[in-house]
Amino acid sequence: MGRRGRRMTLGIGRRLFRAFTLFELLIVLAIIAIFTGVFVLRFDDGSTEEALAQAAQELKSTALKAKKRAYAYRLNQYIVFSSGAYTLTEHPPVGERDDWGDRSNVANETHRIPPGVDMELYPSRTVTRSNARIVVWVFRASGLNDPLAVRFTKGRSYMRLTFNVLTALAEEETFIE
Repeated sequence: MGRRGRRMTLGIGRRLFRAFTLFELLIVLAIIAIFTGVFVLRFDDGSTEEALAQAAQELKSTALKAKKRAYAYRLNQYIVFSSGAYTLTEHPPVGERDDWGDRSNVANETHRIPPGVDMELYPSRTVTRSNARIVVWVFRASGLNDPLAVRFTKGRSYMRLTFNVLTALAEEETFIE
């Protein structure tokens, strides 16, 4: 008494089993397309979160390195922000101080912001040099640094870092859409 599929005959001794209709196949394809779209959106969120986290992690590690160098060498350290990048250096940008001395042995570290990520700064000091706006973040040998907040944005998602003036550690606020 098992149930078998409906059978149709085409004449003498030939049997034909019923197949899926075109409508049923279209519904299955639509469901597959919806699941694929959801997966692609989830995969894109992962790349957004990864790009923001990479940019934030590089800046946090550069800030800690500047803080340690300033304290260890008893020399002010500067992180100079320009469009799409920032540089850790021992010398301030032009206009900050007049006695430059020999700058040939300066070890600068430049970091680029990942493609598609925008950086907004809420700085304490801005310097204009040759029609370019740069922001200077100072780490003093005394142990204090300038206050700074940075917001990395990609699409509608963002990661905001607010740095402590004593420890140079960042408080992080994240919104991933």
